[in-house]
Amino acid sequence: MTKLYIEQILKMRMAVYQAGIKVGIWKDINLLGASDMMNYIFTKSGQIAYYNLIVEYMRKEHDVITGGSYFLYKMPVQIEKEIMDFLKNGSIDFTSLIQDPEEYLQSMDTIVTDHCFTTINIGSFTLNEIDSILRLCASHYRYSFQYGVKSYPYFD
Repeated sequence: MTKLYIEQILKMRMAVYQAGIKVGIWKDINLLGASDMMNYIFTKSGQIAYYNLIVEYMRKEHDVITGGSYFLYKMPVQIEKEIMDFLKNGSIDFTSLIQDPEEYLQSMDTIVTDHCFTTINIGSFTLNEIDSILRLCASHYRYSFQYGVKSYPYFD
């Protein structure tokens, strides 16, 4: 997987997390001191620990998606491994990837789609479709945030 794809996934994950906090869909774990605590406990890998905390928190928030389905915060094992390897290289500060989450989601929301008030299947995961999958995610999460519903996208 390319560096660009990894950065796109990280940006979308952070944008969705931050935008959801802003509209009150989920809580900001940083208000509990999560980032500072991870940096204190894991002095050399605090950022990775904080990232993992966010991902696990978001997986819990998406508990309506069950079974073998994938979604923005639970991708195939090989993809998750490549993201983690990328973060371990320390070549990016994932917390500063997104300055304005709403603006980023709006810029990615370019695919016309039908929305619903529940989870929605947006297709199958393939590497060459990452951009489309992320754009569909942006569309559904924006809808979810605008209407206060758990309309979370998932894929096979």
